[in-house]
This record gives sequence, structure tokens and C-alpha cells, in this order.
Amino acid sequence: MKLRPVEARDENGLANVCLKTGDAGKDATALYQDTTLLAQIYALPYVSVSGGFGYVAEDEEGICGYVVGATDTVAFETALEVEWWPELRRRYPLSNTKFADGSLDEKRVQFIHHPVKTTPDLLLDYPAHIHMNVMPRTQGKGFGSRLLSLFLDNLKDHGASGVHAGVAPSNSDGPAFWTAKGLGIVRDDRPATVWCGCRL
Repeated sequence: MKLRPVEARDENGLANVCLKTGDAGKDATALYQDTTLLAQIYALPYVSVSGGFGYVAEDEEGICGYVVGATDTVAFETALEVEWWPELRRRYPLSNTKFADGSLDEKRVQFIHHPVKTTPDLLLDYPAHIHMNVMPRTQGKGFGSRLLSLFLDNLKDHGASGVHAGVAPSNSDGPAFWTAKGLGIVRDDRPATVWCGCRL
């Protein structure tokens, strides 16, 4: 297993891991008509948008895990509006009728056009954010913990005072996972999101 900084050539691998873990840790392929939408929101921006960074775990089969995020969430969300969302909004116009109303595809397109900004009071103590996913073949071997350590060390080196992760309430194992990694529940906004975080 090799752990290294994420690179532009990793986009397909990131998208695959994002999709295969996109249903509360399970494979989300059957849930989407456009199987790239999840990664376009939650993984791929961190490869090219200013302020994003991350690391990947890679084995003989390819990328099997990643951790991505940003030291300054506010600055990153601002950069998304300039460097990322405009092209996606052209690619996925709101007038696009190929996605059924209420489908997950349609909900993701709505998010692309109307992204929800992170709650300001959460950012007071936890200004950085993180997304992390690992394939089943990687789990239980310690590589997720090593990826996380690399990411948190980078945040500390860049002066971040705290970090948060958003968990979908449907992911019953999510809060327990983050708590075990040192990010306890710091805000519960059910039914939307459970927020985990820690000071650095």
C-alpha cells in the first residue's frame, strides 16, 4: 500500500471510491443515473480548486481510499464559486430534464446551483473541513488512520485551529467512526447533517 498526496491523474480513482462508498459507506452506483455527480461535489474539487488538498491510498488495484479537504472552509467555498461551480452549472443546467424530479441526481444538480454554505458558528472553532472514504478492501488495516494522520498534520502545519466533518444522519456508523478518530459530535442538525470535529 502506498500513501501519497493527491494528484490530477487521480480523478478517476477518486470518483470511483466516492461512488463505491457514497451510500452511507456502501456502493451508491445503483442510486444514480449520472455516476460522476457525487465526486463532482465531494471529491474532485480538492484536486484543482485553490485551497484544496488531500492524500490517497493506492494498492495494486489502484486508488482504494482518500482524504481531502481544506484548511480554510470559507476561502475554499469562495474559490468554488469562481473555479468550480460555473463550469458544472453549464454542464448541468437546472432546466435539464433528463433527471427525474426528486431523484438523487436532481438533488445533486440543485446543490451545484445552490450550494449550502457551512454554518458560520461551526467554523469559529472548526474552520477546516475533511472528507474521507476508503474501500472495503482497505478497511481494518490501519491505512485510514494513516491517511487521517497525514491530513491532520498538514492542517496543523498550516495553522488550522480545528477541523470538522459532516455526516449524513442515514450513516449510522459515521459519528462512531469519527469519534473513534478523535472528532466527536459538536453539532447535531438532523435531519440535515451531524457535525463532528476536534480542535487542533
